[in-house]
Parts: sequence; C-alpha cells; structure tokens
Amino acid sequence: MKLEELGWNSFFAEKYEEYKQKGLFAARVAREQKNLYRVLSENGEEQAIMSDQLFMNAFSSIELPAVGDWVLCHRKVGFEKVFIDRILPRQSKFSRKGKDSYGRNYQKDGSSDEQIISANIDTVFLVISLDRDFNLRKIERYLTLIWDSGSEPVIILNKADQCEDPLWFAVQAESVALGIPVHIISALQKKGIEPLRSYLKAGKTVTFIGSSGAGKSSLINVLTGEELQYVSYVREDDKRGRHTTTTREMILTKGGGVLIDNPGMRDIKLSVSETTLDRTFSDIVELEKQCRFRNCRHESEPGCAIKQAIEAGKLDIERFESYIKLQREVKFQEKRNKQRQKFIDNARSQQRVQGIKIKKHRNK
Repeated sequence: MKLEELGWNSFFAEKYEEYKQKGLFAARVAREQKNLYRVLSENGEEQAIMSDQLFMNAFSSIELPAVGDWVLCHRKVGFEKVFIDRILPRQSKFSRKGKDSYGRNYQKDGSSDEQIISANIDTVFLVISLDRDFNLRKIERYLTLIWDSGSEPVIILNKADQCEDPLWFAVQAESVALGIPVHIISALQKKGIEPLRSYLKAGKTVTFIGSSGAGKSSLINVLTGEELQYVSYVREDDKRGRHTTTTREMILTKGGGVLIDNPGMRDIKLSVSETTLDRTFSDIVELEKQCRFRNCRHESEPGCAIKQAIEAGKLDIERFESYIKLQREVKFQEKRNKQRQKFIDNARSQQRVQGIKIKKHRNK
C-alpha cells in the first residue's frame, strides 16, 4: 500500500522531514474507538495506541488523533500494537463545538471543547434526506461548519424516490447554497450517482455528514459497489433514523479515493469565526455594505438595504433572522474559546515549571 493512495502529499511530506531520522513511520488513522486506533501505512493495517508522551501533553481533544489524521508511529519489541508519538499538522479539519462543560477550570461562564469529526479532508458530502430531514436553517449551520473546515462542500439531496417534487427542494437548497453544487439522488434506486464519482479521485478524501437516517451509509455502499456499511430503516411513525453508523471510519475505494463515514449529527453547534459565518451569508454581507450608515442595525434606520431587500422579496426574512441568531452564537462561543485557551496556557505553563523542577532535581 502506497501512502499516496491514502492521501499523502507534499504538505505532509514536508512536515515529516524533520522526523525521518528518528525512526518514526507515517500512518493514517482509519478508525478510533475508546483510545484504540486502526492505522494504515505502507506496512498495511495495524492497531495503535497513543504514547504516554502524546497523551500527557494533550490538554484538549483536538490535540488527540482523529480519523483522517496523519500520525508518526514507532514500534516496541514485544508489543503487537504500534505507538502514536506525534500528529502531523492538519491540512484541514471538520469539527464542531462539543458539549458544554462548567466549572472552575473555565470560569463560571463555562466553556466547551472542540470536537474533531474528521481531518485532512478535501470534500464534504452534506447528505440531506427529502423525506423529512430538509431544513434550510440546518443546511446553513452545516455549510458554516464546512467552510470553517477548509474543505469544499457538496449538497446531496437523497431519497428523491420518496419525494413528489425534488426539483422544488433543489431550488430551495440553491437559495442558501450560493453556488455550491447541489445533487438530487436516490441511493436506494441508484439514480443520480454518477456525477458524485467525479469527487472520488485518487488520493482525495471525502467525508459524509448529515442526520441519522439521511442515507449516508447507503450512499457509501452504492459508491463503493460493496455492502460495507450496515443499513437500517427509518421509523415510520416519526421518520427518524437510528444511529446505524456508531464510529467514524475511513474506507478505501477501488478507484483510489478515500471515504470517511460519520455517525449522524443531531446537535450542530458552531465553533467558528465571524469571517467564516460571513462566507455562508455572503449575500447578506454584500447588502449590508449598501446601507446608508456603516453602523446600521437594520431596524428603523433610513436607507437600510437589508429592509429594502426584505420588502422587495429579494431576501428571505427567516434567512436574515438566522444570520443574526448565528452571529450572537458565534460571538458567545468566541468568548468561551478565549476562556478555554487561557486555561490551557496556564496548564502548559505549570507543566513547564514542574518539568524544570524535576530536571534540576535529577541534575543534583
């Protein structure tokens, strides 16, 4: 197995140069479950665990290996598993805000860690089910996360066979996609699949996200031509799906592309910058530039381009309200991120002080 088949490129090769002489070999994380990893390298597939140094020096979950990461490993005599010593810098990462955690460490306001969904990805397939999952506000949240990852988004409207007018849904999705590709498919009937294969290029990585029951696993089975992922059906009473996929996993295709399946996401919390948010709502940002006053609040000010666009039917008021809501959420999260970073910096400082004391003691 060649590293290039797994997505290795000049970016990672350059980062790897300084570690070549240390006897470490490069591998890519294909699966993670309870701190036990499955990695792929030129040696094939192996199980791996974190080295003590990597684990003890991590103060956040983003500093731990995630599916899609390129890691540097070493072997120990007498051990079947290899040890992960270091994570190479990520070229991109798809992440979301984790669960809120309150307590003295992050002040009374509380804070939350960042959760890495998958790393070093080129394209994100946002799979939306047309039987019950379609929601423009949810799509906007997903797109904001994807733009923040540094990857290219693709919207896939699945289960067209269960929808009377899929084209209407496509037009609605395009109204918030702003130029992002939108594909209508039916994984069950294997219709509309061929255009998606153009994204599965050798050495490129595609990750799948969406709600439970949207058809991510079914789509992967169709694209690979094999029944690799277990598929279950949505409940008839509320049209909700089960968590068929319970772990993140990397899958190699026959054509050389790399796929990453993810469990369904029910909670889409943002941990992004205002710049990223503005990219999702670039149409509103351009309208704001046309307001008479620079500090226009879009309420009762004269010459407000936002109000004029809403009244003329050029801007959906629900989309604008969604933008304002997400703005507040992003600003609040930025405050929490600063609190957490302050805690991490203090912890690292204390660790360095303790390390110096131990070194002095040993020298004596």
